[in-house]
Amino acid sequence: MDKVAVVSQKGGPGKTTTSVNLAAGMALAGYNVVILDIEPQAQAGSALGIRLGPQDIGMSLGLKLQVAAQGVPTSLRDIIIDRSELLEQRRSKGKLHLLASEQATMANAQHLLHAGGVEKAAVLRHLLAELEDDYDFAVFDTPPAVQSLNGVALAAADYALTLCAPKGATIEGAVAMRSTVRHVSKRTNGLADPKYLGALLNLSHPMGEWTNEEIDVRNQMVDADLLPFVTEVREDGRISGSYTKGVPAVIAFARAACGKRYAKFLEEVLDRMDTPEEDWQIAPSADDLLEAAEAAASSVPPQKSTESSRV
Repeated sequence: MDKVAVVSQKGGPGKTTTSVNLAAGMALAGYNVVILDIEPQAQAGSALGIRLGPQDIGMSLGLKLQVAAQGVPTSLRDIIIDRSELLEQRRSKGKLHLLASEQATMANAQHLLHAGGVEKAAVLRHLLAELEDDYDFAVFDTPPAVQSLNGVALAAADYALTLCAPKGATIEGAVAMRSTVRHVSKRTNGLADPKYLGALLNLSHPMGEWTNEEIDVRNQMVDADLLPFVTEVREDGRISGSYTKGVPAVIAFARAACGKRYAKFLEEVLDRMDTPEEDWQIAPSADDLLEAAEAAASSVPPQKSTESSRV
């Protein structure tokens, strides 16, 4: 099982929709996938149509993390929620499972893990060991901050990716997260060393609609060595609408532009997992794209005007 953590220090760039659509895309491709909702807001569960309440705390991943953090043996198998029914309309043979979160139990788990420090960093890694042969992929949706829950997720991950939106503040968050990923091995005494896969530009716009801020973000993603994916995900009301309905856009709109973009993003993620970094195709900067567009426009020969004849 390959474990992928989707991380972002800043809230708002679309981390949950990216996590859920990445996992759902994997399942559509025929893989067996489990998505872990590792944040108190429990948004990944909502994006899959599952909302745990106080009466459902026994099904919460947060409760399992609390129990494990206190050294009590436990299992994740009895809280797995099967959402493979979402794939039926696409006739996929994959599986889409969820380990859901609930606000109070996940917040309590965060406090326990923080108090436990480095010694508790491997809690999730050990819990997932029993599921190693059950899934092809696990995708982690993590909180929008550098905190104990992120540390536990990264200590369990084999890969990590981050994302930016066309807002300058998201660059800082992505750079901080890349630095955090680099130091996981040291902070876990060599237990984990996730491979950084790059940064996705989410909520982007067509070139004709770029603001100066979006141009700056695109340039900084390259200049800061965030290794941006060539695929970007455009701002699209169908994505947020799918979240509200509990069906990922890559499933609900598989043939639409948003669904196809998520599918292309998945292709890049899988390719980067299997190839060395020096062979990755990296998105060009905004300046390079604008220069290429200008050159292409100037190379088009002017159309000949035809004067109407006079009788």
